[in-house]
Amino acid sequence: MDFFERQDDARRRTKLLAVYFIFAVIGIIASIYLVVLAAKFFMKEKSSSSGYGRRAVPAKFTLWDPVALGGAAAGSLLVILLGSGYKSMQLSAGGSRVALDLGGRRIDGQTTDPDERRLLNVVEEMAIASGVPVPQVYVMEDENSINAFAAGRTPSDAVIGVTRGCMTLLTRDELQGVIAHEFSHILNGDMRLNLRLIGLIFGILVIAICGRIITRMAIESGAGRNSKGGNLAFVLVGVALIVIGYVGVFFGKLIKAAISREREYLADASAVQFTRNPDGIGGALKKIGGFSRGSRIGSALAEEASHMFFANGLGSSFSEALATHPPLEKRIRAIDPSWDGRYPPTVARKINEARAEEKRAERPAFGIPGMGGGGIGVGGMITAAAAAAAEAESLVKSVGTLSEAQVRFATQLRDSLPGDWRDALQTTGGAQAMLFGLLLAQDDALRGAELEHLRAETDGETYRQALAFHTGMTELDSSQKLALVDLSIPTLRRLPPDEYDRFGRIVAHLVASDQQIDLFEFTLQKIIKRHLDIAFRRADPPRIEFRHMADLADDAAVLLVAMAQLGQARDPQAARAAFAAGAGELDVQVKAPQGQIDLNRIGSALDRFDRATPLVKKQILRATSIAAMADSQITDQEIELLRAIADTIGCPIPPFVRMERSGRSVSDGSAL
Repeated sequence: MDFFERQDDARRRTKLLAVYFIFAVIGIIASIYLVVLAAKFFMKEKSSSSGYGRRAVPAKFTLWDPVALGGAAAGSLLVILLGSGYKSMQLSAGGSRVALDLGGRRIDGQTTDPDERRLLNVVEEMAIASGVPVPQVYVMEDENSINAFAAGRTPSDAVIGVTRGCMTLLTRDELQGVIAHEFSHILNGDMRLNLRLIGLIFGILVIAICGRIITRMAIESGAGRNSKGGNLAFVLVGVALIVIGYVGVFFGKLIKAAISREREYLADASAVQFTRNPDGIGGALKKIGGFSRGSRIGSALAEEASHMFFANGLGSSFSEALATHPPLEKRIRAIDPSWDGRYPPTVARKINEARAEEKRAERPAFGIPGMGGGGIGVGGMITAAAAAAAEAESLVKSVGTLSEAQVRFATQLRDSLPGDWRDALQTTGGAQAMLFGLLLAQDDALRGAELEHLRAETDGETYRQALAFHTGMTELDSSQKLALVDLSIPTLRRLPPDEYDRFGRIVAHLVASDQQIDLFEFTLQKIIKRHLDIAFRRADPPRIEFRHMADLADDAAVLLVAMAQLGQARDPQAARAAFAAGAGELDVQVKAPQGQIDLNRIGSALDRFDRATPLVKKQILRATSIAAMADSQITDQEIELLRAIADTIGCPIPPFVRMERSGRSVSDGSAL
């Protein structure tokens, strides 16, 4: 199952969740209806048996009472929808809301704590390697167990949270395995499903809360009047609502377990695939089994977020059917079939061992061109004058996954950054200056005008940093520039709203200053819109509107022509062949569109594809990749357009990793 199939599976599971929820609501309404009928019968019976001067008429119980049914349905739906809506509104802030509610503290990017620095390094490596913005990282200070979670509506607002025990007790390989597991949830669309589960089940729990309120009010009211059971019916209704609410929660647990257990097995397998090291995640699971605190979370909100954790956060369950995670033993044996069944005792790492591990994890400065430093040049190893042939299928398979080469590239890139660049990326002014530097024009006269605008709109330090960054970036290729953009995103999320507006205006000015938008500027705009607008504009993820390629045939033709002409600008015949090769991968016939294909037209086509199903997105990404590679090579401009296509339609594409082999530049076979 590839990324697109997993995304489609997550979409189907969201629909299944809605079906489960509807059945749960119907069951709750029916139960409350019966309670109301019983209460009405009880009150009628009491009234008839207490009459004086006339013969009492026994009350009759009936199962059909449209007034009672309407009231039960309206009241139940109102309470459930208000409860779910309230919780969903809270969670609309993204993963940071979940992290804060669980007692998390955001780790400062400039931290000097060695454990926190190591954790941030691992998260940054995984993010660069998978082609998504770096998530914000939180540590749950008061949780000494070994556990972690990923939360957010999309990769744009994702956070990674770990317990203090996870951060301090695991080796770097084990920590990398846990983080790779969480990145699988980010890439596979599990996070949004998990947030919806929290919102829906909270709505059911509100029924029980209402029951407690009714019961308390009835008892207090009856006691105040010295009543002899006058409020007994309301007490019974309140108790019944408590029971119904918790029965609903019981079935909510079943829903969570049914949806999350299979996803945990998939995330474990993905972690092994990402790191090529089964001992990493396997060792982390074994340490949980051998640790006195295990993976238990003490937060009061651990129950509602139980399905989001790396391991069972609630301790043992009386029924495996209610467990949100597979048994620890089964997960370990799926990774390590030769495991002897024994858990090694888990102890804190010794300080000298931790320091030695960090020293082994350090990388030398590889000297990316334009960044200074010596040694082997990453630019020379990863980039080349000409890119070689690569199969489009490799690119499609690389979406939403990682390879050893990509993780190695990400580590080399991050460790190759000069110290002042790393520090700058952790400050809001420095991160803005980094992107301004990427956008400054190469033409001296035009750049001078842009710098004057920067001087007028920003402070002197941002101006100086932007110019210095621009000078050091002249030899970077597209993959390296885009990695810098990904590293800057978590810092830019912390901008005050008014400063973000100013940042957006400056970016727009730098893009438009030369009266034309090049592909890198176009790609950068798309990245900013997708990954920052969701935080500052509270933009909702797009809804599915197009389920068949036939609905988007004209848009597909626009993208194919753009890619074919980009790679074969000087050879019209080769461009037509590239277009035909890409069009042949679609399940509909497309014709080359009339008129000029400009970036506005490309942007409009991409926005429509963003509202397509995952399997339709897979088709267009494969088709445009084949058009790009029709001449057996891929250029930086083609890389930029492919990244713009993939990022706009929500398909995280890993960086293009190129290496020298047999005297020619070819793509690493595991990923482009």
